[in-house]
Amino acid sequence: MIDSVEIKNFRGIHHGRIDGLSRVNLFFGKNNCGKSSLLEALFLACGQSNPLLPATINVMRAYNRLTETDMLYFFYQMDAARGIEILTRGNQERHLSISAFNEAAEMYAGSISTEIAHRYGLRMKFSTNDGEYSSEVLYDVSKSNHVEQKAQLDGRYTEKLKCVYLSPRYDSNASAEGLQNIYLNKDEAFLADALKILEPNAKDPVFMDNVMLVDVGLSQRIPINLMGDGIRKIVSFLTSIYACRGGVVLMDELSNGFHYSVMKPMWDIVIRAAIRNDVQIFATTHDEDSIKGFQEAAQALKEENSQNLASAFKLQRIAGDELKSYRFSIDQLGNAIEQETEVR
Repeated sequence: MIDSVEIKNFRGIHHGRIDGLSRVNLFFGKNNCGKSSLLEALFLACGQSNPLLPATINVMRAYNRLTETDMLYFFYQMDAARGIEILTRGNQERHLSISAFNEAAEMYAGSISTEIAHRYGLRMKFSTNDGEYSSEVLYDVSKSNHVEQKAQLDGRYTEKLKCVYLSPRYDSNASAEGLQNIYLNKDEAFLADALKILEPNAKDPVFMDNVMLVDVGLSQRIPINLMGDGIRKIVSFLTSIYACRGGVVLMDELSNGFHYSVMKPMWDIVIRAAIRNDVQIFATTHDEDSIKGFQEAAQALKEENSQNLASAFKLQRIAGDELKSYRFSIDQLGNAIEQETEVR
């Protein structure tokens, strides 16, 4: 598991460090305090060998431009001279450095041209306990207005850590791999319990031709894709966790679209699934009902599981764009909720 993360010069974060991470971690705070950027930094660290991931996280924000200026948006204050650093510690230490480069000087050294150079990219240097590696992505528009993307990977490194990022904009589709794992592990009853959170009549889910079908009391089972958004989101949560066994699942604003009354059972299912699959969860919210549901569900499960089961972190962006975190154990979070001060 990841025990701590440190971030330098990424997006709007000049520096931030979070210690004391648990199996399931909930980050909350005001808008624009850095919650989504924190999840993105963790995503990059988990897939540090893949130089295409920075552009991918922009796509998850519904932004898919790849100009040289767009590369600068990853860097604090758009200053590429400030290299991005992301360090995670835990079972495996990971250190990722991201820098920008422009090959104009190399292309035209010793010559003069009126053509504007359009070769630029990102270079990722990364290390684990096993060694140091590097990869890069080059964006080339020298020959036309079309951006050609070329990735160069380090063949010595194979990523073993699985990670899935569920952004607020993601399409709530079930992971076929996750569904297969649910049935392979005979966890259909667990899945059915999850569906009953929003559809009390749901029972006997089956998986046929890469489609999940569920009995809701009609003459035949119906595809999960045709049910409500809340049902589809719960299924996508579960199948993502089952597809990432031994890995990491990131959930940005996971409570969006859910009624306050289902927050505790929803969190109960997510936490239980994380335990069953040895998955570490990082989630964000700005919803007080979600925080309360998280605390109640984790408190009920704490006695039968590890003391490091769950933690909550209040994030603040303080002077100098420092990302400050305040850690709450489950008991401390319960006291803070009762006092109605710290979670607002």
